Amino acid sequence: PAASAVAGDGLVYVGSGFRGSFMGAFRPTGRGDIEGTDSVAWELTRDTPDVASPLLSGERLYFYKAKTGLLTCVNAKTGEPYFTAERIPGMSSTYASPIAAGGYVYLTDRSGKIVVIKDAGKLEIVATNDVGEPVDATPAPVGNQLFVRSADSLFCFSD
Repeated sequence: PAASAVAGDGLVYVGSGFRGSFMGAFRPTGRGDIEGTDSVAWELTRDTPDVASPLLSGERLYFYKAKTGLLTCVNAKTGEPYFTAERIPGMSSTYASPIAAGGYVYLTDRSGKIVVIKDAGKLEIVATNDVGEPVDATPAPVGNQLFVRSADSLFCFSD
């Protein structure tokens, strides 16, 4: 398994925490070896994602350090950190990618805990929930509903 690339605002974001740490933003116009060219917007070599894909939300890019649940948020255009490798209470092992909906970011731990933070440059936890079953899949927001697949169940949460 590997984190998927995400794209937005003319940049493609690629990360890997497996056999080396790397996270970078690239302009898709480059060809061949783009190292050291203006096709590379920025690069990081610490605290980078492994299985869970990064989340691009507005001007922010969120990603976990490997599978640890330590969360980083950077400015998507510059790579400058808003916060780096922050421990989120209740999060220790992650496969699910973070998602954004309604001004919040949802972080899912393999234990079944779902931590909700404000979608902002400052880390602010607003809720912690627990489905009581292991969760590896990324939740899916649909309208005002959130679907969460655990090892044995499909949950739907709504207003």
